[in-house]
Amino acid sequence: MTPIIITLPAALQSLADDQAQLRLNAQTVNEAFVQIAQEHDLLAKRILTRGGQLRPFVNVFLDEQDIRHLNGLETPLDGYQEMTIVASVAGG
Repeated sequence: MTPIIITLPAALQSLADDQAQLRLNAQTVNEAFVQIAQEHDLLAKRILTRGGQLRPFVNVFLDEQDIRHLNGLETPLDGYQEMTIVASVAGG
């Protein structure tokens, strides 16, 4: 298991007990989201679809690399220190 710090945008912090960062141990990005869902179900629902895929308006970076350019949710966390979740904001 790899320790990882997950940084949340202000718009999602209220779904994680007002925490700006979560710390956990996981082997892959998907495992990290499974753990998040166990403690913060509403947060996980804003990040992942019912089918367990990353929502189109949510970007996830490992140290500054977009997981969509790596192995997506199956990207191993080994070698990374921080996972940053960025939710797009739309409005008109």
